[in-house]
Amino acid sequence: MRLGRILADNLQHLVMMCGYKEPMEVICQSIDSLAAQTAAHRLIVVIGLEEGTPDVAEKAARLKERYARSFKRFHVTKHPKQWAGGREIRGKCSNANYTMRAAVTRLEEYGDLDLSCTTATSCDTDSIFAPRYFENLGYQFLTSPKAKEVVWQAPLYYNHFLNERPFYVRAIGIMRAAYMLGFLIPFNINTMSIFSFSLDLCIKGEFFHAHYQMDDIIYTLTCMQALQKRVEILMIPMPVISGPTSGTSQWEEFSEWFRQSERWTIGACEVFHYFVVKRRRYNCSAALSYGTWFVIYYGFILCSLTLTGLAGFINYALINAKHDTIDRMGQMTGQLPLDDAANTGVMIAGFSSLAWTYLVFLIFFYLDHEGCKLIYHLKMKPQGAEDTSFCQNLKDWILMWPSLVMYSMVSYWAILKVAVYGKKVCGHDPSSKEGLKAGQGMTSEESAEVSTAIDSADISEAGRA
Repeated sequence: MRLGRILADNLQHLVMMCGYKEPMEVICQSIDSLAAQTAAHRLIVVIGLEEGTPDVAEKAARLKERYARSFKRFHVTKHPKQWAGGREIRGKCSNANYTMRAAVTRLEEYGDLDLSCTTATSCDTDSIFAPRYFENLGYQFLTSPKAKEVVWQAPLYYNHFLNERPFYVRAIGIMRAAYMLGFLIPFNINTMSIFSFSLDLCIKGEFFHAHYQMDDIIYTLTCMQALQKRVEILMIPMPVISGPTSGTSQWEEFSEWFRQSERWTIGACEVFHYFVVKRRRYNCSAALSYGTWFVIYYGFILCSLTLTGLAGFINYALINAKHDTIDRMGQMTGQLPLDDAANTGVMIAGFSSLAWTYLVFLIFFYLDHEGCKLIYHLKMKPQGAEDTSFCQNLKDWILMWPSLVMYSMVSYWAILKVAVYGKKVCGHDPSSKEGLKAGQGMTSEESAEVSTAIDSADISEAGRA
């Protein structure tokens, strides 16, 4: 009991946020959500910028001036190019590796490195946390008997001006949020974008792998190596907002969506390569279990499912055009073609499958709607900021299947590039955040509400100073 009280009193949360060329407005939105935490006094926030970030010294100085007194500690690091050697791939993974190591070094210098009561969280510069995220994380960390052997993942919602994005961006954002709840967390496949873990586990796993780009997917594998078993992903039952792909014009929207969709698939291929190469470092049951779910999710559900259905419809539509070919093949193989009744049955099965698919899509939209209500309730966004009209929802719902077909085609293109060019195409091309600037797309009243909240936070910080 006394030990538990001591751990609770000394509990601290190391928060790592890596960035490159993101607008300061977007970065400050994310840090403001950390400053608004009920456990902000326990947060050690480290912003990891790249050495090549434009005006990096000025940005670092502005961030330190604004947030130095908002947390237990606040630091800004600058990741030097090729810090981990010539094989280092530029991107968040290498930046996270440097930033987390630098943060641990700082904790050692201050005498604050206590692995028994320190959590770590990796997030992006477009992340908005629920006000009690770290309070909940701290509770789970202190009460879980295997706190140093698990990772935590909150449900991600991409409702950061998602209602202003084109139908294909919104469709993929809603799908990814639903798949997070339905696949990634319950089947312990991998974390995504914003996740938490014990600092002890991070050190045992030797931080992040600087030779790969996808820090979130590959982190699950590094933990598996450290523990020699499957890593359980526990859910933090409150939403976290992550920015969708965005642009300032229709062309930028599409090119950014295409580029990031391609990068996600290349990153998944890269992680699967890492898994196969390192397979002997996992025990047999863990490797078999993880590999099976990884292939099912990334290989079949994300890449193949919609294209398989599309191929079936095309094949059925062309059945009359290739009637002679079917008869000839039937004579050669001794198999008679389907009669009219069987063809009708196939058609009914196909359309029933499509109807079932759209019913599932309807559930996805319901989850998004309920997620927005929770986001408003927790004051993570102004009331109504992410609302969409019935007509827009209907249009996006109808176009969701074509959007997933587009995504699958991009995925197959990315797989082909990996097969041909190998490691040359692996790299973290950072996503544009220009379309996520504070106030963009808001009404004047909503923009004023956000500005007032930020000004109030600044006044509060000045008062504490």
